[in-house]
Amino acid sequence: MKKLICLLLVLLMTSAILSGCSNQNTVDSSADNEKEKVVVACWGNQMLDSYAEYLCNLFPDVEFEFVLAANSTDYYRFRQDHDDMPDILTVRRFALKDAVLLKDYLYDLSNTELANTYYGSYIDSYTYDDGSVNWLPTCAEVDGIIINKTLFDEYNVSVPTDYASFVEACEAFESVGIRSFVSDFSADYTCMEVLQGASIPLLQSIEGRKWRQQYESGLTNQLSEEVWLQVFDNFFAFVKNTGLGAEDATYPNRTPKEMFTNGEAAMYRGTGADVISFKGRGDDEVLLLPYFGESEQDNWYLTYPTFQIAASSKGMDDPEREELILSIMTAMVNQQGQDHISYGKNMVPYKKDVTLELMPEMDNLKPYLKDNKLFIRLASNEMFRISKDVVQMILNKELDTAKEALDKFNEELSGTEPGTEIVAHIDTALSNSFTDEYGNQAASAIANTIRAISGVDMVFVQSCYVASDIYSGDYSANDLAYLGKNDGGWPGLMHLTGEQIYKLVETTLSLRGNRGEVCNDSTLYVSSGFAMEITRADNGYALNSLTIDGKDLDREKTYSFLIYGDRDWYMSKIMEEIEVKEIDNSGLKIEGYLNQRLVVEGGQLEAPTDYITIH
Repeated sequence: MKKLICLLLVLLMTSAILSGCSNQNTVDSSADNEKEKVVVACWGNQMLDSYAEYLCNLFPDVEFEFVLAANSTDYYRFRQDHDDMPDILTVRRFALKDAVLLKDYLYDLSNTELANTYYGSYIDSYTYDDGSVNWLPTCAEVDGIIINKTLFDEYNVSVPTDYASFVEACEAFESVGIRSFVSDFSADYTCMEVLQGASIPLLQSIEGRKWRQQYESGLTNQLSEEVWLQVFDNFFAFVKNTGLGAEDATYPNRTPKEMFTNGEAAMYRGTGADVISFKGRGDDEVLLLPYFGESEQDNWYLTYPTFQIAASSKGMDDPEREELILSIMTAMVNQQGQDHISYGKNMVPYKKDVTLELMPEMDNLKPYLKDNKLFIRLASNEMFRISKDVVQMILNKELDTAKEALDKFNEELSGTEPGTEIVAHIDTALSNSFTDEYGNQAASAIANTIRAISGVDMVFVQSCYVASDIYSGDYSANDLAYLGKNDGGWPGLMHLTGEQIYKLVETTLSLRGNRGEVCNDSTLYVSSGFAMEITRADNGYALNSLTIDGKDLDREKTYSFLIYGDRDWYMSKIMEEIEVKEIDNSGLKIEGYLNQRLVVEGGQLEAPTDYITIH
């Protein structure tokens, strides 16, 4: 009977998706039906900003459990080692090479209708030698060279159309004391993207694509000299032509953007999101141009998916559940799903059936979209790490030739991945799933550990920032990092009155369209040092009371209060609501607290507590 009911629900939900989901509440829900649980690992807290709620509304008969995963396919290797793979996986930093160890545990999407909705040239980047496809991309962030068109006009410099005219523009600006091109080469992603961006035609050649498929399939762990010697030659020329040097290797993310905004630099590496946020000197005209090749036909934009999705093969032998998972994945990447991802009209689709409107500053992308001149970056974990090492050595003049750079890269590729040695042991396993009886025990244990180490009165953290169950056994440094979401999560220390704490919790429960949004039980917050009593309703959650040791929280007393979450979205909104102007973000992240307790101190996590009563 349960399977029959699930099948009927799936047919209804699939019908809603195919019709464009114009009414998210058209699927009936029965209180007598047991909800089907689906665990979705979210690559970043951006997915909590209306996207998770979109899925909950579209599939009201599914009990979604959201966790904020570490942005690495190795996180899923860690989960699989404990036979605890999520149902739906998402990741932004991606390469088939990193994912190949998961291949036997993931569902093959190659023959599905979902895979057929993608352009074939992009599916090629996700296809193994045996033709199988485990991962699919959502919409693309576009990466290229951002120019201040107004500054070009002021100095009568022609807008580049190929690499030769790009060099001419660089020389023209340098001659008048304006930096031609800058970027944040202290960041691994910038080192990797500029290195690849300067040679996309090479990497897209027959030889380049053949090498990439071998590398992605785990058949080689070395760069091909036939392809990559010229890639490094091109990068050395790029460094010379743009005047890059040792100082550029130290620039953090905001420095080149501030130089560009102040008119001190004419060009920098950036994305469509940067075009929105950094518009030059106010009314300047800003354009996102491609990476330049020898001719205009050799120009390419570098892209990377906002995230990739995959499904665990576990449980997919049940036809009803298989259909449900595929329906949810379809909803994640169809037109409506991608509309929930794409902010500010700055992204482009990889799918034939999705149209994302571009802002005027990115109109020049349209011919490249038509010709599919969008290169998906090669982004394995080791590519990030080693590209930074080698590019910074080039900028610091520690490597003088392309052959030296190639040899150094291959040397590091042959080495051992850092962080894999065993550093800690956890004695007690704890569940990361929310129950009305216990709350989230894994999140509670970590919150209590943070409070014990930091010495603050109270800790407040969204439970999905704890990224998996806590397993008993040995842990490497990398594995410890996978227990908590560190990318996009920051500590924020404040001193608040009890009255402000009440308002903070009430505001948090009512947030919408924010990266701290609570959309279901799995995204509720865990408290340490105080307990919460809340009521669950159809339209969200309401706070009833806050207590310490069974007594009402003193609204007049001042407490040291540590929150953990997105500092630019969640914390800024909270500070505005409770009228707090100062917050200290300098403390440890979750990984730091785990390392302190489990590695440095050689101890164990604090025990979980009964922090929540829910009606």
